[in-house]
Amino acid sequence: MDGRTARAAKNRQAVLDAALALIDEGDLHPTAQAVAERAGVATRSLYHHFHDLETLYLSAAQTQIARHWGVLLDPVTGELGARIDALVTVRAKLYEGVTNVRRAAVLREHESVVLSERMNESRAALRAHLRTNLPELEALGQAEREAVFAMGSWETWDVLRRHQGLTADAARAAVVAVLTRMLGA
Repeated sequence: MDGRTARAAKNRQAVLDAALALIDEGDLHPTAQAVAERAGVATRSLYHHFHDLETLYLSAAQTQIARHWGVLLDPVTGELGARIDALVTVRAKLYEGVTNVRRAAVLREHESVVLSERMNESRAALRAHLRTNLPELEALGQAEREAVFAMGSWETWDVLRRHQGLTADAARAAVVAVLTRMLGA
């Protein structure tokens, strides 16, 4: 890789890291100027690396997947109660890591095809994760199964943490308690 190519790759990564850092710090709708300034590049450089904000959002989503979603790859084992506890612990780690970026994505989901697709994919992946690790779900009726999916969702996590003011440990305990009761563990 020659010097110019390396510098371009470094600047592209700096822009992406800056956008994610701003969002993680609570700026859920950072401007191109703010991202460029944080990255230490000119605004036109941002648009050189990312043709538009949609392209930046796509790269940010891919980066989030690489950084945080690997925790869902390991299957959980054991009896039902232990699996519920392990699943909720894994999701708590994931949700705590992605919360502000997820909130920013929810704000833009209705206007961004890319974000809408990624959000739908992540919701489907979370449902599949529960189905894979909790085969007991199949014995439930559709309404109960949907309630389990809702309890395991990031949206429920956000309500517990932000709106109800629970700590991460208290939110985890709440989700474990409800899932345990719903699944008869």
